[in-house]
Amino acid sequence: MWLRDYNIAIIGLGGIGINLTNILCRFLNFTQLSKSSILLIDGDEYEFHNLDRQEFESFGNKAEEKFKELSKKFNSINFNFCNAYINRSNINSILEDKNVIFMCVDNHKTRKIVSNYCKKLDNILLISGGNEYIDGNIQIFFRKDGKNITPSLTDYHPEIENPEDKSPNEMSCEELSIHEPQLLFTNSTVANLMMWPFYYHNKNKTIEISEIYFDIVKMKLHSKIRHPKEN
Repeated sequence: MWLRDYNIAIIGLGGIGINLTNILCRFLNFTQLSKSSILLIDGDEYEFHNLDRQEFESFGNKAEEKFKELSKKFNSINFNFCNAYINRSNINSILEDKNVIFMCVDNHKTRKIVSNYCKKLDNILLISGGNEYIDGNIQIFFRKDGKNITPSLTDYHPEIENPEDKSPNEMSCEELSIHEPQLLFTNSTVANLMMWPFYYHNKNKTIEISEIYFDIVKMKLHSKIRHPKEN
């Protein structure tokens, strides 16, 4: 029996995010006994080249199109959408009342912005997923009553603490048009793994695992327990 009200944000509705929405929304709509809300966030658009690993009904802004689609399928969830990329100037207003954030982005700059924002909140579950072509990982940042229970995304990852890449809102049209090859199986594995800590949290369990790594060619998966560097 599930009784919680969740104010959820899903940042990024590409290969990982689009798989995650289908799993999460079905779970919440038909298992929860309370009303949850989900904010869909992405400034990008669905295009023809996305069809090999992303399911969508129409071309257009990813957040808006998924909002239309999911609202018709899952009537026990309050949906909203934001046609924007998360950045330092808009993050406070967009994520203002959220208690669970699923981050499905492909750049460290955005990861750092969201991680730093979550460090200021009293209670938050941030689940971040990312992948290369055949492997990937998820990070879990859990704060309870103003205390870090697991490490922030930057504690053990200098590439996130000092990102060398750009966030999408900083990129030119030419840069945005460059797409790294992605594999559907890898994207869907990340999405499923991101649901594990959410399910565990929903059971009123204290989360200790901070990262999960996998490789689909080696058929290996392992997790790590790490302690926060600061609170």
